[in-house]
Amino acid sequence: RKPRCRNAIEAHRIAPFSESGTLQLATAWAERETREGAEPILSAETLREAWNLTQQFQSDRAAPGNLLQLLKVTLRRLTAASSGDKLQIGIDDLIETLGQLTGLPTSILDERRNLDLSSLRKLFASRVMGQREAVGCLTERVAMIKAGVTDPTRPLGVFLFAGPTGTGKTEIAKTLADFLFGAADRLIRLDMSELQDEPSLARVLGEPGEKDTSGALTELVRRQPFSVILLDEFEKAHPRIWDLFLQVFDDGRLTDRQGRTTDFRHTLIILTSNLGSKIASGGDLGFLDREGSFQPSGVRRAIDRAFRPEFLNRLDRIVVFRPLSRDTMRQILRKELDEVFRRRGLRNRAWAAEWDEAAIEFLLEKGFTVDLGARPLRRAIERYLLTPLALTIVDHQFPAGDQFLFIRSAGDRLEVEFVDPEGPEEVAEPDGGRPVEGEPAVDGAAAAEKRLRLERIVLSPHGTADELDLLRSSLARVEHTIAAPAFAGAKTTALQLTGEPDFWESSDRFAILDEAEYIDRIESGTGSARSLLERLETARLPASGTVKQLFGRLAQQLYLLEHACDDVRERRVRDAFVSVEAGHETDEEAVSNNEFAARIGAMYQGWAKNRGMRCDLLEERSSDDGEPYRLLLSITGYAPYALLDGETGLHVFEIPVGVRKPAKRRVARVLVAPQSESRPARDARELKRQAERELATVQAAPTQVVRHYRETPSPLVRDARRGWRSGKLDRVLRGDFDLMG
Repeated sequence: RKPRCRNAIEAHRIAPFSESGTLQLATAWAERETREGAEPILSAETLREAWNLTQQFQSDRAAPGNLLQLLKVTLRRLTAASSGDKLQIGIDDLIETLGQLTGLPTSILDERRNLDLSSLRKLFASRVMGQREAVGCLTERVAMIKAGVTDPTRPLGVFLFAGPTGTGKTEIAKTLADFLFGAADRLIRLDMSELQDEPSLARVLGEPGEKDTSGALTELVRRQPFSVILLDEFEKAHPRIWDLFLQVFDDGRLTDRQGRTTDFRHTLIILTSNLGSKIASGGDLGFLDREGSFQPSGVRRAIDRAFRPEFLNRLDRIVVFRPLSRDTMRQILRKELDEVFRRRGLRNRAWAAEWDEAAIEFLLEKGFTVDLGARPLRRAIERYLLTPLALTIVDHQFPAGDQFLFIRSAGDRLEVEFVDPEGPEEVAEPDGGRPVEGEPAVDGAAAAEKRLRLERIVLSPHGTADELDLLRSSLARVEHTIAAPAFAGAKTTALQLTGEPDFWESSDRFAILDEAEYIDRIESGTGSARSLLERLETARLPASGTVKQLFGRLAQQLYLLEHACDDVRERRVRDAFVSVEAGHETDEEAVSNNEFAARIGAMYQGWAKNRGMRCDLLEERSSDDGEPYRLLLSITGYAPYALLDGETGLHVFEIPVGVRKPAKRRVARVLVAPQSESRPARDARELKRQAERELATVQAAPTQVVRHYRETPSPLVRDARRGWRSGKLDRVLRGDFDLMG
């Protein structure tokens, strides 16, 4: 700015000291600081280690200043903490000081200490789930930093993380900053989508002249050279900005507009990109989107097209983040729910939350889409769980004292039921059925003589010690099954296959991932059952109040889990399509057939709801157009096909008309087909076409009667397929037909 000043000044460039000169100067400083008659404050071995540490972790400053600063700060710290005259700097003291200066953990700085890579890998995996390649990449890089084998002329690492939004790219960068430098705020984040023109270079290099440059990247790194730098959506930046970072990636330095050089060699740089990973909006959940549009190879091709070879050649590694799988989503959801119940308004209440699996599935549907990943999850938890709970808390509508919070799905919302483990006994409501004509009523003593089964606990729980023993033994069987090598190995094998180069383009990937996801759901459901059993073991027996209802819910969970385990063990098809059609009788009876078929259709929808299944309505054709009633359902969950397979056939409603006259008949035809196609349907229309194909293959005898139903003169249901009869018509039509017998 004032060229004449240059003529009055002679510049002298002072080169850094050599190693021998620096050590000689440091030795002289130590001798000067040592008190007369005392032992030297610094041994030759410690001085040599101090030199090595500064070369590796303070190379942004020149010798001898870096070494002398480390020694002086250490001595000041020891002097302030010491009450005696004896002072001596040890290697541990140097490492503690260096940790304070850099933020790096002792496990990284001290080469005498081992770094537990297994624990580090678990840390990354617990914060960013389902991205094994990214976890492995950063774990390996931390190991290289610890070993001191990274290139000292470049940043500690330069990575490009590509993949769909909401899959953990930013979160894993925060986790790395937290581990390496002790705080997530050691992450310097730059939104590259805001740097799309040349004037935005100021965000990187600062403004020319004496203007404030405190927000520029160069200044941020100068103030805190040990940082993780996140360059978000890098592909959207101006090409000139790309060229700036070529120098950073290669030489680890960048000169700002005031001529000052910033050292990037102690930073770890992560670029993110969504190139090639766009997924159709609102896609269904699963290991891949229903469109099957995400392909890792497509992401790599898009990156190769977008960036020049000299740019890609400066990256240490390109990691492709894959869409979140269903089991990963469930793990993230469980983690978020645990954190929710540790918030101030909930953690101090004597509430023990138990989640029905249907409630978990409900939040999965509301909180995840393949195009947005896990981002909407917190909004779903706030809307469907925390908002109703907050209203209950503010209005003081909850019971006092210890409570079970049993959370379940109610179709379009979550229901939270407060269950007092010490509440008063409740009088059971009648179920609407009367004893079957000609059969004696079964009293409590006679019922106790019958073999206790899970189905009976579901239908009529009493909360007794015998029931608790049965629940324990059933859970033990399920846990033994999922711990068996053959069962656990199936999931391990499936997950190992995902690492194969061509796996994500293979045609059988859907079936493999579907099996792994099903096993994960069984494991998750078993964990929930174990938690609920432990709650019930602390309750008073025989159970009082509504705690007995929890016995029934746990029995149902175990009942479904046992069938689900059989699915995996016997490699059975799991999900089902159900078709209900009114019988094609005379015109006079057509209306009555339609009404009865609608009741049977509602029975299966009620069954799916009661069992916590997902029930998608693919078609419901009413009788208004003169056609027979028809209902088409897709049911997914724990073993729906195995439980519904015996429903195929005729369902007959009988109306007595006289002593010697035959009863009038109302007929509904039911078909149950397996969802055997491995590739998931793209949408409801394709799912319906798949259902029609599967149902067309069902070989059902049209005259084979599954069940007879009767309301008068007394309610009666006779199941010809399973061989039971009951007067509990209302229970059967509400969906409990699979529990009778």
